[in-house]
Amino acid sequence: MRLLQKIRGFLRLPPDIRIEPQVREHFRRNYIANALDQSVWLLGESFVSVNTIVPVFASTLTDSAILIGLVPALIHAGWFIPQVLMAGYIKRLPRKMPFARAMAKIERIPYLILPLTAFLLHWISREFAIWLFMIVIAWRGIASGMVALPWQEVIATVIPSPVRSRFFGVARTVGRTLGVVGSVVAGFILAELSYPNNYALCFLIGAAFVWLSYFFFTRTIEPEVSVDKETDASPGTKVPLIDFPAFKTILKRDLNLRKYLTSRIFFQLGSMAVGFFAVYGIQRFSLADEQAAVFSGLLFVSGILGFVVWGVVGDQFGPRNILLTSDVFFIIALVLAYFSPSVWGIYGLFLVFGFAQSGHIIGELVLGMGLGPEGERPIYLGLVRSIPGVFVLIAPLIGGTLVEWVGYQAMFIVALGFGLVGMAFVLQVKNPKQI
Repeated sequence: MRLLQKIRGFLRLPPDIRIEPQVREHFRRNYIANALDQSVWLLGESFVSVNTIVPVFASTLTDSAILIGLVPALIHAGWFIPQVLMAGYIKRLPRKMPFARAMAKIERIPYLILPLTAFLLHWISREFAIWLFMIVIAWRGIASGMVALPWQEVIATVIPSPVRSRFFGVARTVGRTLGVVGSVVAGFILAELSYPNNYALCFLIGAAFVWLSYFFFTRTIEPEVSVDKETDASPGTKVPLIDFPAFKTILKRDLNLRKYLTSRIFFQLGSMAVGFFAVYGIQRFSLADEQAAVFSGLLFVSGILGFVVWGVVGDQFGPRNILLTSDVFFIIALVLAYFSPSVWGIYGLFLVFGFAQSGHIIGELVLGMGLGPEGERPIYLGLVRSIPGVFVLIAPLIGGTLVEWVGYQAMFIVALGFGLVGMAFVLQVKNPKQI
């Protein structure tokens, strides 16, 4: 009974929150639909992990550290960078859901091509395969960036600010739990099937689940809200692709935003190491490819703990403090990468990194949605995603070059330096007032 009461409590808005009546009316449905969307998406991602399985697959196609490092970078940068290009347009849309739904379809198409890329290795050369693979990865990244801003706007509309950390915590906890199961299955597939069929099947299963998540997302009911005529992108309205005046005005007046952006720029430079964690562990200790699924499982297990913690206390703790704590754990992961004397150190690295990653996801999502006034939220989101996103793309190029010139451990030291500077700037960021 107590468990049922707690579950009902998570699906109920506090009565003292001032929100649109339609947001309150559809809150339970929207909470469940979007939690299932994220949870099933994460289950699919456990078969196509950008931090473990996909980079290891890339390492079977090429010895280039730069190309391997670009794999997660293209996906992460693709998610970040397009948002600033779309901020002005999204701000003027009276309804965000139709555009988000269309972009979500485009985002999922590469997941159907990826298993085909692996299966075609029976007939095509690895030189051709790596470039086909990189094109698919770039498409996946850019398409995710096209849906990112309207998706965040939908979530910010249907999930009120005081319960957002709880929402993301619950959705990601369930998703990470499912991801542990998915990682076990992926590890079995990679170990038991011959190459490249093992990767092809993993990618195909991942595609099936990310398309199932799309079904849940489309169950969202976007409330009708009043839109000012100046922000309405109706036919005939001239909509700038990039709203430079708004960007300039906000950056000039908002010191807190500038400090936050500086912290995330240095953090993204420090993240140059992330794409090499799994490849480094496998190469350093001569492990089999299926260990990539073990690493994924460890990421998901520690991520569960992180999302449980931040889902319970995050709304009271504040997104800035979540980010600060997560930055500390990321620094610990880099130290483990440098000093690991055995594979157990790499296991510890992924456990620590998984906890840090959960905090970064919740902290950045919640803080980005609350840094500025609601009417300017798309502009703020475009800035806080896209400006650091440029450095997401630059960082692995630096990291891959360092690996090829001076080795993995020197690269980890440089990443550690960037991470420490980023953490110092996070200390100066203030939590936004809840809207």
